[in-house]
Amino acid sequence: MLALKMSFTVLDLFSGIGGFAIATQMVGGRTIAFAETSKHAKKVLAARFPNVPNLGDVTKLCRRLYDCEPQPDDDEVFWCPRCNADFSDCDCIGTDQFTDTYGVPDVVVAGVPCQPSSQVGKRMGTADDRWMWPDTIRILRELRPSFGLFENPPAILDLDGGRAFGGILAEMAEVGYDVWWDCVPASFFGAGHRTERLWMVASDSDCAGLEGQPGELPPHEESAGGHVATPNLRDRRFDSRKWYHQSGVQPVADGVSGWMARHALEAIGNAVVPECAAAFLAGIKQALTAQRARAI
Repeated sequence: MLALKMSFTVLDLFSGIGGFAIATQMVGGRTIAFAETSKHAKKVLAARFPNVPNLGDVTKLCRRLYDCEPQPDDDEVFWCPRCNADFSDCDCIGTDQFTDTYGVPDVVVAGVPCQPSSQVGKRMGTADDRWMWPDTIRILRELRPSFGLFENPPAILDLDGGRAFGGILAEMAEVGYDVWWDCVPASFFGAGHRTERLWMVASDSDCAGLEGQPGELPPHEESAGGHVATPNLRDRRFDSRKWYHQSGVQPVADGVSGWMARHALEAIGNAVVPECAAAFLAGIKQALTAQRARAI
């Protein structure tokens, strides 16, 4: 088994209340930046992770001059349509500005907004303004991390007859990423609730990645080609006393204001289960360790 002592860096998009950041800490990684706009979630992140900057709007992150529109009367002036301002004065964070400040992350993680695909919504998919997959994939293209880890409801698989998810896979392939995915319930990791989610691991096609199909090899073993095999998560269960044993989550106590309870429930509903994310990040960490060992 490969050692898990190596550190790795993570850019956390649509960060919510920090579920991915907790998972990153659990396996020895380091979150270099958040990107979250929710007023309540931003306060939680600032309180729990005061040393991690929040870069705000994902749509304004890692932009290039070619994303802007040259002005017809001055070809040296480029107008940013997102900020309605000259690109030199707008709020966007350029790719070079980001990498000069934070470096290139090893992993980009994202709980991409689920409202466009969720069964409890209108399921407008790509027609929904909250469909943020194009910006997520654009940041993959700009930063070229070794891996991406993404979470969404399983309903995205049959959205628009499967065409929406097929489009995501096609776009990731176009920018040079192979993708493995599976639907895994949180109860497999010891949670007292099912909360099934789609988990996607994207691997840079130019790097050795998580290869093979789940179940082909025991967890954490290497294939003949030297790549780390994906773990068979459906054969694994993690029992933890930290979890409630009832079917529902009870995050609030008597006497808590309705406003606070409502925001707490909303934040928890939008959060990833850290134990689930940590299992995938542990596998990614092993793959990164193997990559670096071969490069020496």
